[in-house]
Amino acid sequence: MRDGLSEKEKVRQIAIYLFSFVTIIYFISLSIGPNIHIIEHYNQRYEVTRSIVEKFDVAIPYSKGSVIKGIDDRYYSLYGLGWSILAVPFYIAGEFIGTSTHFFVSILNLLAGSATVTLVFLFTIALGYSRRGSLIVAIFYGLGTFAWPLAKQPFDHIVETLFVFISVYLMYLHTMKKTIGHLILSGLCLGIAINIRLVPILALPALLVLMGAGCMGADYDAKDRLAEYSKVFFRKIVIFMMVLLPFAGLVLWYNYYRFGSIFETGFQLLAAKAGVDIFSGTPLLTGLRGFLMSPGKGFFYYSPIAILFFFTIRPFFKKHRWPSIAFILLILSYLLFLSRNKWWHGDWAWGPRYLLAITPFVILPIAELLDSVRWRKNNSFIKFPVYVVFTLSLLIQISAVSVHFFNYFEHLQIYQNVQFNLVKAEGALDIQTLPPEVYFTWADFPILVQLKEIKRIVTEKKYYQYKEPPQNATIAEKLKSHPSIHILDFWWFYIYSLERSFVGFISLIIFLILASVLGIRMTKLSRRDEFQMEGS
Repeated sequence: MRDGLSEKEKVRQIAIYLFSFVTIIYFISLSIGPNIHIIEHYNQRYEVTRSIVEKFDVAIPYSKGSVIKGIDDRYYSLYGLGWSILAVPFYIAGEFIGTSTHFFVSILNLLAGSATVTLVFLFTIALGYSRRGSLIVAIFYGLGTFAWPLAKQPFDHIVETLFVFISVYLMYLHTMKKTIGHLILSGLCLGIAINIRLVPILALPALLVLMGAGCMGADYDAKDRLAEYSKVFFRKIVIFMMVLLPFAGLVLWYNYYRFGSIFETGFQLLAAKAGVDIFSGTPLLTGLRGFLMSPGKGFFYYSPIAILFFFTIRPFFKKHRWPSIAFILLILSYLLFLSRNKWWHGDWAWGPRYLLAITPFVILPIAELLDSVRWRKNNSFIKFPVYVVFTLSLLIQISAVSVHFFNYFEHLQIYQNVQFNLVKAEGALDIQTLPPEVYFTWADFPILVQLKEIKRIVTEKKYYQYKEPPQNATIAEKLKSHPSIHILDFWWFYIYSLERSFVGFISLIIFLILASVLGIRMTKLSRRDEFQMEGS
């Protein structure tokens, strides 16, 4: 390791090592394909990507009523255009190399997850915390929350989270450095985010708080300065909105092109066909209780490390008032809005996937604890509980990535005899959901079921042999015989189990060695920072 590196160089090197380290860990935990091809959310977005590349169009093939018919009698995706556009380079790369375009497109989520972890580190550094504390916080987020399982699953929340987080990070840099470039880039990232999903528009109040904080000085409440600050704030809003509006225009154009109305996203049509109220179909307190306390989707059960937020937000607030207000406002905006959603649980999925975007903002204040005097003095009363909680969080994430997340729902159907609710919509996707009471029943706790599934798979592994189901087999029969139900959900384990080849295990060992080297290097760089702080 070279000596004499500047602070910027050390931070840059740690960021590169961290991104590479997390990318390898996430790549090791990928599955070969079943996480992708049976998820309609992914299929629709992928088909839009393929249509853009091959036909310069956004219409997609009809697939058993799983898409919505547009005003031109063609079929369209229900989901935003942003993810599909971002996936275009990955699709082209897959075609150029001549391998599976599905696999290359799925890498988008993996890289977005790794990038978010790295940005958690950089944001924490920008807030003035040590390299050591910032690195640990980033690891807490990357390996201790359900960000890891969602990085291998085919939803768009991992990319949504990346751009929401970048937007807030850049707005904070603008607040500190007063640079217009950061303001413009913040608006750009929010614009991309709302083209992935419309929900990120809820981050706008938090961004305005940070923007307003950047207009204020030490004497911001002085009467003779109020008018000047108001003018600066107005100018910033104008610049930000000028950047954001073209992206909003793209959303409105996409709605109009598909359905003949700038306000029709397709979900309203789906709701009308199904006879349900999607956006206010759940009582607020029920949704909140589900997100925060239910065993089925309780946020803190799937990311126990996040519980430290309540112990660190107060000192964090004292040191960083405006970022704290922005973080809390963003968290509450997501929680209060999504709690009213009829399908607040977001199934079929692992954990409360709709809340991934707030997760880095819950984890980041933990840096205040990690840089505290009591932590640096190796106070076991402080450190031991934190390490225990992180170890629990890590084990939960490992169990989540080890077994295909559909196994939980198969388990309920096969072993618990749970009857799913089915909402039919003519000419649209049939929606199959769990009975609401299941989410609040401890006997159906997904994390516990996941552990049971791991035990079952490991126990039955030596007896399992894959057999191709008959052509007239039902979907349920095909799922029961699918390897994902009987094999640990890792690509290298699939290679061994189905092909009896040790190539996957050899690759695994190489990747683990490389990850270990990267981990050692970034740890050494961060330790030097810790030693300097102790010496001072």
